Amino acid sequence: VVSTQSTWDDKMMQASHETLSYGKEPGERVLCLSFNQDCSCLAVGTEEGFKIFSCELFRKCYERKEGGMGIVCMLYCTSLLAIVGAGQQAAHSPRKLQLYNSSEQKSICELSFMDSILNVKLNKKRLVVALEYKLHIFDISTMKVLQAIETTSNPKGLIGLSMNEDISYVAYPWSSEAGSGDVIVIDAINLHKVSVIKAHKTALSSLVFSNDGTRLATASAKGTVIRVFDIPESRLVYALRRGSVPAQIYSLSFNHTATLLCVSSDKGTIHIFKLTTESKKSYKEGRNVGSISDTLSNMWDSVRDFAHIKLRSEGTIRNICVIPNGDARVLVATWDGFLYQYSLDPTNGGPCRLEKEDRLLDS
Repeated sequence: VVSTQSTWDDKMMQASHETLSYGKEPGERVLCLSFNQDCSCLAVGTEEGFKIFSCELFRKCYERKEGGMGIVCMLYCTSLLAIVGAGQQAAHSPRKLQLYNSSEQKSICELSFMDSILNVKLNKKRLVVALEYKLHIFDISTMKVLQAIETTSNPKGLIGLSMNEDISYVAYPWSSEAGSGDVIVIDAINLHKVSVIKAHKTALSSLVFSNDGTRLATASAKGTVIRVFDIPESRLVYALRRGSVPAQIYSLSFNHTATLLCVSSDKGTIHIFKLTTESKKSYKEGRNVGSISDTLSNMWDSVRDFAHIKLRSEGTIRNICVIPNGDARVLVATWDGFLYQYSLDPTNGGPCRLEKEDRLLDS
């Protein structure tokens, strides 16, 4: 890793307290989408640059046009952004990460890597960069690398990072056998391994922590059952049945209190599961997840969805979904350039109704 840094401490302090400013009209084709940590803003990377939208009233807060962006991540509602080029222009290499201050409109730190950056996660203490065969963990206050971890092949750059500042966890896939869906959990503050979870029999397709880091949800390439584990005990506590037909999972997202889990896939349906003591299952310690007995048990014991959404767009259009604070809405951002808002009854569940639709791109 090669770092270019200029008065980092002062600029980091300034960026962490600044809010986003207004920008211009959005660009043309979506390359990436990501909600910030509290789901109040949406970052959109396009062929032309990137822009930030406020989700509450849906307004554009900031835009920068200078070339294709493949990764854009916010640090809550501050002006600090982590951005990675899409490689469409020589100046925006997918091997270079910029920490960008949107208020000052300039890069305050650059990190270059030997391979393409596949994913970036950040909280108030740590920044994690995923390459196909390596993870880098940085102290975000100094941007000094704390640990470089060799991994098995991770072509999707799957990583999870909890938002808890005192006990922060990183999770990433590990194939102990060809095609297996194991997960390694690391304490990102003290930099030691917490556990290895045998989550699925097939390779992972998605994983996410709850905000406080006490739960980890995982999905495999098969996509029929979502599993939720207690952390740091790494005990399986929920098996959630999305359906019986295999599907590609697009996104997993807990609500703020980790009592609901939102799951989207290529079937054009979003499932919301209620994680309560009534739906909690008792699993034997050391059970071999993915075994025949486990499969048969899942058919009868797995939890069905509490609420659901049938998307208007085709199921093959990639999307991400979140449940903002208050648990009364579901936000769905799609790669064809829309942000949908659905109502959610947090008590009774059932079908969610489309309340609002906003465009992220020019017509």
